[in-house]
Amino acid sequence: MKTTKEFNGYDVSVLKTVFDSVCDKDDWKAPIRVGVPGELVNITIAAIRYYTATTPKVSLNTAKMVYIIDSEGYRNGPAGDH
Repeated sequence: MKTTKEFNGYDVSVLKTVFDSVCDKDDWKAPIRVGVPGELVNITIAAIRYYTATTPKVSLNTAKMVYIIDSEGYRNGPAGDH
């Protein structure tokens, strides 16, 4: 029997792909600041929450119509290397 691991309604393997695309390639625990189109906001937030245990902040760059997602990153978050 195959079990699917999910978080916030997304398959964890999909969240891994999204997280890998937005985190620092050399230091995944570093702060994250990324711009995404509206259709990717929810899944990007879920990926960041899953892998960093933080609650990202979202703002809108109205000049470019891109959502900016900021997270303090795993290291600085509640589960980090304190």
